[in-house]
Order: sequence, then structure tokens, then C-alpha cells
Amino acid sequence: MKRTSLSFCFFLVSAICAHADEIAVWNFNDGTLNVSRATRTATLTTSFNSGDVSFSSGSTVNARGGDPAGQALELEDKANNGRDLTWFVSTQGYSSIRVSFAVRGTSTGFNSNAFLYTVDGGVSWLTFSSFTPSSAFATQAFDLSGIAALNDNPLAGFRVVFNGATSATGNNRIDNLVVEGQLDPSPVAVPELATLLLFGTGMMGAISVKRFRKII
Repeated sequence: MKRTSLSFCFFLVSAICAHADEIAVWNFNDGTLNVSRATRTATLTTSFNSGDVSFSSGSTVNARGGDPAGQALELEDKANNGRDLTWFVSTQGYSSIRVSFAVRGTSTGFNSNAFLYTVDGGVSWLTFSSFTPSSAFATQAFDLSGIAALNDNPLAGFRVVFNGATSATGNNRIDNLVVEGQLDPSPVAVPELATLLLFGTGMMGAISVKRFRKII
């Protein structure tokens, strides 16, 4: 019975804690860099020349909340090699941070891109990974859950540095940019282990009494 009670308690803890939540979403369907939905402060900027930033047909790849394909952010021109797309998102109250977006590139577009993050508001940036976009929209995902410094951090930020474009019309499209994490439960909202044990034991006791009455 004790083992059953403990298993029940751990099941409750897992159900309460193991859940990924959206922190910020950009679907670009309004044709701007404004965040579409966010539970924390979130901003997105680019260092590309303004004339090389536009919006074109989007995708439902990596879309959240039933967002339609709508529009996608388009960044083009080899003159922007080395420039970036940067977004700052407060992760206060969240852990196990993950970033993902849909991306595609043309044959002469940016094909040597780096994904970076910051934990100090952009004072310093650390390279996490690199990627080459495919010719069709596909999800590019980065699991940052192992970086504790990004948890519960109001100064968290992320960046893609674009390189490898070979023509003025070469481009990448970005759509459905998502930052998500695990919402850390309030100490008051999550029962202590002793309470869970008592609750689990009580339930087992109630089940035992019910079975005993049936036998009688």
C-alpha cells in the first residue's frame, strides 16, 4: 500500500509540473515584428537593412493555437551577411526553455546561420548551434533546457546571425517563432510531499473501507 501511495503522489507531481507553456509567439500575420501573444515582456528586432525586410506567404509549420499560414518574415540580400534577428523574452517564472520556428531558404539565400543566446540582456552572446535552412518550410528547434542561467531570467535573449547568401535576391523566411518553457508552480499551489502522501494514503484507506463494506 505504501508503494502504491508513493506512486500515486509522484504521478500527481508529474501531472502538475511536466507541462510546456508558451511564453511568446510571433506568427507575423499582421506584417510587423510585433509579438503576437506573450505572457512576459517580449521584443523582436533585426539589424538588416530596412529595404531588405518584408513579409510574404507564410506556413502552418510550427504554428500554435490554430494560427493560419498568413504571412512570414522575409529577410534577403547578400549585403546583410553577418546581420541578425534578435528577440528578448523575459523567462521569469519559467524553466526548461525551448525556442523553435519554421524556416526556409532559397538556393542563393543565407545557408550558414548561427543560433545564439544571452543571459545578461545582450552584453554577451553565446553560440548554441548552427543550421542550414531547407528549401521548404521546416521546424528548427533548440532545446535550451540544460542551460540553467536562462531559467527565471528577465534578461534572456536569442539571436540568429545570417550568413552565406550569394545574391541580392537570396533570402530566408521565418515563421511561427515560439519561445516556451515550463511554468514553475507556485509553492502554495503545489502540495508538499507530506500532504500528497497523506492524501494518497487517505485514498487508499477509503478504497480499502469500500471493499471491506462490499465483502460484508
